[in-house]
Amino acid sequence: MMKKVVLLLLLLLVFQAHAKSGSMKLLAVSNGDTDPKGSIADLELEIKEGRGRIFIDSFPLSRLDTQISTRFAKEVACNFLEADCSRLDFFYTIRANSALIGGPSASAATTILTISVLGDIPLDKDTTITGTINTGGIIGPVGGIESKVDAASKTGLKKVLVPKFSQLNLSNISEYKEKYKIEIVEVSQLEDALQEMTGREFRTAAEISVSSYYIETM
Repeated sequence: MMKKVVLLLLLLLVFQAHAKSGSMKLLAVSNGDTDPKGSIADLELEIKEGRGRIFIDSFPLSRLDTQISTRFAKEVACNFLEADCSRLDFFYTIRANSALIGGPSASAATTILTISVLGDIPLDKDTTITGTINTGGIIGPVGGIESKVDAASKTGLKKVLVPKFSQLNLSNISEYKEKYKIEIVEVSQLEDALQEMTGREFRTAAEISVSSYYIETM
């Protein structure tokens, strides 16, 4: 009996040793009765040995486009690291105060967190990003940037990465920096965002093929 207990404990330790996890802050916009307000969500990821499956646990509920963009972000991350993810399961957990989690604006952050956990690369916890992830590792534009910068500042974050291909101009960025007392950096490519988040230089992202279903849904 004692041998079985010891064996079970050893198996549990081996299983836990193969699990990887990480977390980061997400920037969101909550739709209230008046003007939209910026809010913070928590994104957690745990990777375990498995069969290439993706699980998304979100509260409040997430829309279909969020679920699809999360799956695409995982594919971009695996391709970026040239990693075989077919024998790994990905468990994403999102917790937010907004009434509904929707849109692909967190997909760049999801990609970066996945690369971080998968590649054992530490992230700067004082930095976050808002933006979509697109083919070729391009960081795409999103809305509500000022509201998100405001939320980041109030939460104590020090730096926000925003898409270079957005409606912001230099005067907007200077205004937001002064108003919210936070560093704002424009990024256009995944490797640029990774360098800001990790302090490391990365090669150019591999070309990612995008399914027609993803394009139509987004």
